Amino acid sequence: MARKAAAGTRDRILDTAATLFYDHGVRAVGMQQIIDAAGCGKNVLYREFPSKTDLVAGYLQRSRQTWQQDIAAATQGVTGDAATRLGVWVRATADTVGKPNYRGCPFRNYLAEFADHTDAAGQIATAHLRDTRAQIDTLVAELAPARPDVLADRIWLIIEGLHTAAAHPGGARAAETAVSLVDDLIHDAGARVETATDQPAI
Repeated sequence: MARKAAAGTRDRILDTAATLFYDHGVRAVGMQQIIDAAGCGKNVLYREFPSKTDLVAGYLQRSRQTWQQDIAAATQGVTGDAATRLGVWVRATADTVGKPNYRGCPFRNYLAEFADHTDAAGQIATAHLRDTRAQIDTLVAELAPARPDVLADRIWLIIEGLHTAAAHPGGARAAETAVSLVDDLIHDAGARVETATDQPAI
């Protein structure tokens, strides 16, 4: 009978893989490197993740859950019109990518590293971007601008630029610039973004 892995083994492997994949890229990191860094046996790792593809998919799936939790926490209790909620969503995104150890979006990094996006990891990455874009589209549609498709495209382009700029030297100002640009676009579309002091007490 195979021995049962110790409690927390899967999370420890994922923690180790996440750090290595994020810092060095998926292609550059081998399974033996993860085994050594995690301090687990080869059999243990392959019992939890039968292949590197499975491990990368696990890493991206957990990254997606973390992202969703961060955005949900930042926007919890936010009320108001679509302009206000869109502004808060962009600010939450800017705060997330503004962390000191930010080295780029793990989903965009993966898609840039590999041409084939049909495997499990690629599907998770593309689903994350698709669903994120859908959130913008929904909020923009509520604003009812003259050209919702154009406004959504412009905001999405700012978000894409934010992820790229924040990962490079000198990117510290990217967050404020992105938030300001989106605020200007919303204002030009005829909507007003309420400030934090405009929000009613919760």
